[in-house]
Amino acid sequence: MNFEKISEILDQIFLKKTEEQTVDLLNFLQKEIKNRTPFKTEPVCSIQWVKSELVNANDYNPNTVAPPEMELLRQSIIQDGYTQPIVTWFHDGKYEVVDGFHRNRVGKECADVRNRIKGYLPVVVINDERTDIGDRMASTVRHNRARGKHRVEAMSD
Repeated sequence: MNFEKISEILDQIFLKKTEEQTVDLLNFLQKEIKNRTPFKTEPVCSIQWVKSELVNANDYNPNTVAPPEMELLRQSIIQDGYTQPIVTWFHDGKYEVVDGFHRNRVGKECADVRNRIKGYLPVVVINDERTDIGDRMASTVRHNRARGKHRVEAMSD
């Protein structure tokens, strides 16, 4: 396989595209590649960049973050970029946040981050069969609990 040739083809495909066309093409290619991999059932295999106004918070997130931790999250995203996509459920042309409520807020509310990511947010879409709100709520709780708590004292060991 000639990876250099693939790179040349990509250069030609992306040439002279607007920003929106480039994002649309990136999302299309992500989906096409995902469908050809052994990981096609894994949401993280196809991160999509969507306009932030299409991403809506859910109304059941039990997790709260104090202002200092929100600033820490903002700083983390500024310094390291988005290292985790926002987990969503797609319905009616919109993306509902399942996990990443605060990453969603930072991307929308913090001008420095919003400008850098050009009004888009990185999302993955959970499996289509998650239509029941109870399933999505349980997924939110699992994501929140799986993160656990950060213990500063354990870092000194």
